[in-house]
Amino acid sequence: MQQESKMSNQHKKMAVFIANYSINNSPSILNFLSLMASHYSVDLYVRNCSLTEGLATFNPEIRVIEVGRASSWRFLLTKLRHYSNSYDSYVCFDPHGLVLCDQVFPDAKPFYYSLELYLKDDHFGLDYTAEIAERERCVVQKISGLIIQSREKELLFREDYGLPASVPAFILPVTGKGIAVHEKSDYLYNKYNISSDCKIALHLGGIAQWFSCLEIAQIFGRMDKWVLFFQGYPDHRYLVEMKHKLTEQKITNVIFTEEIFQTPDQLEPVLMSSCLGIAWYNDISLGFRTAGRSSGKIASYLKFGLPIITNTYPSMIEAIGKTGCGICIDRINQIHDAVSAIEGNYADFALNARKEYNQTYCFDSYSRDLMRFIRGSQY
Repeated sequence: MQQESKMSNQHKKMAVFIANYSINNSPSILNFLSLMASHYSVDLYVRNCSLTEGLATFNPEIRVIEVGRASSWRFLLTKLRHYSNSYDSYVCFDPHGLVLCDQVFPDAKPFYYSLELYLKDDHFGLDYTAEIAERERCVVQKISGLIIQSREKELLFREDYGLPASVPAFILPVTGKGIAVHEKSDYLYNKYNISSDCKIALHLGGIAQWFSCLEIAQIFGRMDKWVLFFQGYPDHRYLVEMKHKLTEQKITNVIFTEEIFQTPDQLEPVLMSSCLGIAWYNDISLGFRTAGRSSGKIASYLKFGLPIITNTYPSMIEAIGKTGCGICIDRINQIHDAVSAIEGNYADFALNARKEYNQTYCFDSYSRDLMRFIRGSQY
């Protein structure tokens, strides 16, 4: 029976479009591609994407097609359009992917997978030129469906884009591969010679002013038996300033790493070494205020049982506060008290974190309904 299913899948084809994105460190993209490749032969069209190494061997049903901006573009475009009738489904990630799809296959009616909230007048930190916005907002009216990370973001998207209620939506939070992990590791302790009687607080993601990284580091600098570890892409000028100020203030329990991991799996030893997750988003955009179940760092923390300290935005209260996975605070200077509260009931917070991950963020639990949605079944 399995052999028959595999043979039938070879007759189904899907075109996926991603542009201006780092692919291999996005669990949402990798999980989606893995599932689709088990049902389709996937042609992955990429433009200006980084971290694409290994995608060819990631799954034999995925073929990567680089679409450049060179003079050969017109010739390639003509050639690619011969494939248009052979695809059963089209899926585009974010505005750049949708515009790329329209350039290659203008008659396609793709599914739009929203990873970030590109609102017309509220898209802080995102590459969203007026030209891309104008082209995307024309094309988006013909999409077959919307895949987006929360109901809150769906409503904002529909209003901002004028997307009618007749276009169906599938809610898919940022997800991880597999179930929650209970194992712990000494990886960070050994690599950075951290004393075993210290606990490690982890800050994943960008090291930048809009995450208040300096202020967070200064707070942990006054906390005994804690080490704060930063892992992520830095704003280099801000990082230099941070290190200078921390040195001036003689703060020695903050560690930065320049190491970049190619895939989510490579990050696991860091998460397994940590005790607490920081997910602080300054109030500068709707994308930040609605992070909640759209936050990759939150999903990663929960998978490894790390209680979380975050803001009191409604999305965070829904994802963290109400589920008992951590503590939501109004002001950053409340971090010390939040850490103390978590330490006083650590086992329950960690248990709730893993339970919530399995219930809400495990990709496997969405696979069947997602396939029904892509295939056009009633959802």
